[in-house]
Amino acid sequence: MNRKERRRAVRQKPSAPVPPPGASAAPGGTGHILQQGIELLQAGRVSEAEALYRRVLAIDPKEPDATHLLGLIAHQKGQNETAIELIGKAIALDGRVAAYHANLGEAYRALGQMDDAIRSHRRALELRPDLASAHYGLGTALLEKGSYEEAATELKRVAVFDPQDAEAHLSLGIALSRLGRLDEAISFLDRAVKLRAQLGEAHLNLGVVLHAKGDLRGGYTALARAVELMPDLAEAHYRIARVLVALEYFAEAISAFREAVRLQPQSLHIQLELAEALRLYRHIPESIEIYERLSKFHPALSDPLNGIGLGLLEQGDFEGARRMFDRALALDPSSADIHFNIGFSYQLQGRFEEARGWHERTLALQPDHAVAHYNLVKSRKGEASEEQRREIEKVLRLSTLSARQRAALNFALANVDDELGDYDAAFAAYKEANDLKKATMLYDPEEYTAYVDRVIATFTPELLAEKSAFGSASKLPVFIVGMPRSGTSLVEQIAASHPQVHGAGELDDLRRIAQTLSANLGTSAAYPEVARRLDRTATHAAAEAYIAELRKHSPTAERITDKLPQNFPRIGLIHVLFPKARIVHCARDPLDTCVSCYFQEFAHGQPYAYDLAHLGRHYRDYLRLMAHWHKVLPGRILDIPYEALIADQEAWSRKLISYLDLPWDDRCLAFYEKERLVRTASFWQVRQPIYASSIGRWRRYAKHLAPLFDGLGIAQPSD
Repeated sequence: MNRKERRRAVRQKPSAPVPPPGASAAPGGTGHILQQGIELLQAGRVSEAEALYRRVLAIDPKEPDATHLLGLIAHQKGQNETAIELIGKAIALDGRVAAYHANLGEAYRALGQMDDAIRSHRRALELRPDLASAHYGLGTALLEKGSYEEAATELKRVAVFDPQDAEAHLSLGIALSRLGRLDEAISFLDRAVKLRAQLGEAHLNLGVVLHAKGDLRGGYTALARAVELMPDLAEAHYRIARVLVALEYFAEAISAFREAVRLQPQSLHIQLELAEALRLYRHIPESIEIYERLSKFHPALSDPLNGIGLGLLEQGDFEGARRMFDRALALDPSSADIHFNIGFSYQLQGRFEEARGWHERTLALQPDHAVAHYNLVKSRKGEASEEQRREIEKVLRLSTLSARQRAALNFALANVDDELGDYDAAFAAYKEANDLKKATMLYDPEEYTAYVDRVIATFTPELLAEKSAFGSASKLPVFIVGMPRSGTSLVEQIAASHPQVHGAGELDDLRRIAQTLSANLGTSAAYPEVARRLDRTATHAAAEAYIAELRKHSPTAERITDKLPQNFPRIGLIHVLFPKARIVHCARDPLDTCVSCYFQEFAHGQPYAYDLAHLGRHYRDYLRLMAHWHKVLPGRILDIPYEALIADQEAWSRKLISYLDLPWDDRCLAFYEKERLVRTASFWQVRQPIYASSIGRWRRYAKHLAPLFDGLGIAQPSD
């Protein structure tokens, strides 16, 4: 048996070290019987091999090889205390055999006794420095103990000695990842995957490291394979769920978290992250329910209270949220995140001075808190300084930042440079931020164009006329649509300043209804084509479900706004469900819109926004859709041009309120005084009186915008 085969025995494979050279291999001798036992062990016939070893010991009770091999079988059966006793006896009989010490080390490692394991493997290497099994065992024991540098040294020896050994490459990759040497870790883990495609642990760890490196696409691919190979491993489902959250595939992430919880129901951290994913997907009641249950069972833990606070904040309960944050802070007064959340609650409420104070305290606790830097800049409009720039640049020099942190800090730096008038520096920072964000997004412009084609082909005048006859007569919903950064938040704030209007913000309910139509109708047809199958029952059920969700935001309002800009592809579905609903379309100069999108770090969504060429093409598809809706629904949609609204706020505000079929109210002119939750990127702007400084902003950056001009299909403007 060669050295590699002997090391396979250490890994609980059906093989074992050969007898020592002095053993007799003559037929009928103990050496011959031992060899027969080894062959049986290699063939997986463990019971027969064990019987032969016991036969040897009956002949010679002091035969060390038979004693050792019985110990090895006990180790393979998971009987490690027995294994240690037997292998220890073999060593007492002959302490010069390196393999005995190596296998004793593996039995100790299986019991979690790492110091004993390390000592045994080191003794094996003293006896035989070239014993790869001992280097591997020592490396893995050091890895499990947390001595990553020493572990990497030992495991690298094994990988060099046997470049075809998948497990050695896997363990070395894990050790390097623990040391933060991610590029090296990826190379060894990738090699392990190539050497043994069925090695699930290699796919799992490769996916985890790629995620940490910011390669979400690669991480997802590796982890999807890990889940396929190890469907009963909670860690695999948990890890892919985390990547799905980062990719903003929240529904899929929630399913993966639920499976991880099912497999590992006692895991606190998985349940916490499930609750957070539910919150991000706006399933707020279930999220709060999980957090409350966890808080009951873990009263000394701040995380559940913090999560409840965030859920209440999503519901617009500022005071309730801060009460929860205060309780969480009492349990964990040094938590930068809790300080930030308190500041964020004031920020969403429009109380910017208080928000700034909390953000500053956040940074005092954690100077590299990237989102605090970003929000501090956003809530200090007009107060940019060289000192602020230097502080952000200092944090950006840290090597420990994640790609997400680096993106947020570059957005913050770009905002400062923009205010200071250094537009070239600002654009360089904006581009760095967008490139980092783009790497985390899955977006195919060809696929989106094809989707728009399908929407246009589906929602014909004939279909809209037929299906809208099934719709609800409710006038409650008001849909405010358009491209992001086109004035949708401003229009909603004006409308919500009317006493009979409630501004519910960006709701995800209509998208979820569209996604579930196929299942509800019992068809495999996808959206939008599934709309052709809508009947009166399904249409009524979908409309009632939407109204029920809408009413949760206000039981008494005459109109409730849903200001999700990305509902513009679903205008046909809106008309089918609610033929009497108001649809307000906000339009803005395409260059200003796209540049404003590119300069904004969105909390979620907008995967096209981090590439200028993609932005331009997406804008053209948006224009095609809006032209289609105006053609098939003439007179049904109110267009509000952003520039016209800025130029004459009162005239357009009156037109808006009249379109909503409500009496005029002067409070709509003082929209910036309205105190309400504003979650969107325009949280600062809607608290200010009308200003025109954002019009024509793209001109400051014109020399950098060639990809956007190409995407829009226009020549670079000359002025």
